[in-house]
Amino acid sequence: MTSFPVDCEPRPQPRLAAAVLLLHLLAGAWPWATRCPAWIAAGLSLAAMLGFVATLARLPGPHCRLQGLAFRGGNWRARCADGSCEGPARIGPATRVLADLIALELIVGRERVGWLLTSSAMDSGQFRRLKARLRLAC
Repeated sequence: MTSFPVDCEPRPQPRLAAAVLLLHLLAGAWPWATRCPAWIAAGLSLAAMLGFVATLARLPGPHCRLQGLAFRGGNWRARCADGSCEGPARIGPATRVLADLIALELIVGRERVGWLLTSSAMDSGQFRRLKARLRLAC
């Protein structure tokens, strides 16, 4: 079987970031709307806001550490914005590939970085190649 290369540098996704913000704001407000005790509602709201920060760090754009990914000759290579996770990478166990969504986790050295990608983040051919390569790797 011939191996096909994958090069990925997704475009920023401001609409997805807005949807994620709305979802986390609703999750943070829901305990207060359902009249949970104040200490439980405060804890759940804090968890929703921390979850927003973690999710935003996985969306392509200037706030994401992972800036590029390539698959050549059987090896994955990651490129980060700050240069701390430059080099060979492995696909992490939390990677999920759906029809129009990829939740990608990469292990680069001792660090875990990743992306939450939709089909609008890159060209359709590139997105299909990445999905196929990830399905073969998982």
